Amino acid sequence: MKMSALFDLSGKVAVVTGGNGGIGRGIAIGLAEAGASVAIFGRNDDKNQHVLSELNAIGVPSIAVKIDLTDRAAAATALRRVESELGNISILVNNAGTCFRPMWSRPRASW
Repeated sequence: MKMSALFDLSGKVAVVTGGNGGIGRGIAIGLAEAGASVAIFGRNDDKNQHVLSELNAIGVPSIAVKIDLTDRAAAATALRRVESELGNISILVNNAGTCFRPMWSRPRASW
C-alpha cells in the first residue's frame, strides 16, 4: 500500500484553531496535502489570508475565519459557517493558545 493511501483524508473537513502560523499552519497544510478541506481559525486576518492562499494553491476547499475563540458565541457561529461552507467537521485540531502572563512570572507551585 502506498503511504499516501494510508493518510488519505479526501472528503474530510478539518478545523485548525491557531492555523494561521507556526505548528497550526504546518498541520493545516499537511491536512490539505492529504486531501482534507480545511478551515483555519485565527485572530490575525492578514496571517489567515496568507495561509488561506497556501491552502488554495494546494487545491482543496478552504476558508479562514477571523475569530477570538474566547468568545463562545463567535465560536458557535464560526463552526456553523464551516459546516455550511465545507460540510460536517471530521477533524478538530485545538492548537490556538495564548499566554496572558508568562509562566516564569507565576509562583513555581502553579506550574
